[in-house]
Amino acid sequence: MPNALKKPVLILILPLFLFAPRAHGYIPLSKTIASRVARNNGKGVYAIEQDVQFRTGSETSVLRERWIVENGGMMRLWVSSAANGAPARYDAVYRDGKKTAPDFSGGLKTTPTSLEFAERYSHERSGNEFLRALVRAGIVPQSFLKERPRFTIAREDQAKKLETEGEPLVRLGRAGGVVNYVFGEPTPTEANKNLPGAWVEQDAFVLRRLRFPSQAEQTFDQYSLQAGTIRLPSQRVITWNDHTAVIRLISVKSVDAKTAASVLSPSSITIPEAKAAKLPDQAQVKEFYSRFR
Repeated sequence: MPNALKKPVLILILPLFLFAPRAHGYIPLSKTIASRVARNNGKGVYAIEQDVQFRTGSETSVLRERWIVENGGMMRLWVSSAANGAPARYDAVYRDGKKTAPDFSGGLKTTPTSLEFAERYSHERSGNEFLRALVRAGIVPQSFLKERPRFTIAREDQAKKLETEGEPLVRLGRAGGVVNYVFGEPTPTEANKNLPGAWVEQDAFVLRRLRFPSQAEQTFDQYSLQAGTIRLPSQRVITWNDHTAVIRLISVKSVDAKTAASVLSPSSITIPEAKAAKLPDQAQVKEFYSRFR
């Protein structure tokens, strides 16, 4: 009887001992991770309201932003004063890799969308577009866009090796108090500045941190499901040089795509709106809207 009891115990424990370490260290390919991130970025068109708080020494200023978002490359922005804030008015349309916005002299100008445009990463709708945005910004190298080789049955051993070893520029790390998949080259201990990278939460597949080559960083916290289909952070913090902008989510609503189409055209910014453009007279605020917007 004692011998009969020992065998089941060994059978149960042995598989756990053999397979648990491998499961813990498994890292999906970057394209798989990016596709899961894009899946959390929703579908359809959204109307989003948020406040942006700027800290300058002991003073703070707050601006209210309203967005219409179709995807990571097609958006409309309205900026106005928050309650009791300094007068402000700013409009911008982002479309086909270009930004159309007031030039603060009564006219409009169209320029390439900033490589540090902060909003696109929460709204790219495909894994390839998400990776392409990271590559364009210099956060990860061009190699992230390369297609993986198709393995034949005769090369199954190579495919298994790739699954086991993973990609050299994707690793596990921590950000926001959780384990993340980290894209990019690790920063050497002796380096005088941090290398760029992207941190994606391991379990939830949402962005937790971005670091640009300029050393500007964006962190993402307190995710929740909004409008039934999109996961967005309640708070984001963008830091650059000695400046900080805190973005707090107010509301998210789904809107009809046909209704939104008219405001997603650069011509939707009227001349009176362009002439009324005004941002608070703070270098930090103006830099934010030229670099991250």
